[in-house]
Amino acid sequence: MLLFRPMFLRSKVAAVVAGLYLLTFISATVYAYFDKSTFSGLPAVMLTWPWVDYFPLKIPTIVAVPISALLNAALIYFVLAILSSLLRRVVRRP
Repeated sequence: MLLFRPMFLRSKVAAVVAGLYLLTFISATVYAYFDKSTFSGLPAVMLTWPWVDYFPLKIPTIVAVPISALLNAALIYFVLAILSSLLRRVVRRP
């Protein structure tokens, strides 16, 4: 547990990319709110793919879509933090 904690808290690249993903999702959601055309909400929903499909139909879309976006952002962060740590370890070795 102690081995993984500093790695995830220090990854600036992962934080920036996950933040950009969330900013893109928020922009797509705001665009869909102001533009009332038929498929204006499609980019926001596509950014939450595939997790939005796994929620039961009883959960409203207004809850499922943001949760899916947060899950995607967390996955992006963790994958990039792991890749960054592995790359850092490979570069250190002579």
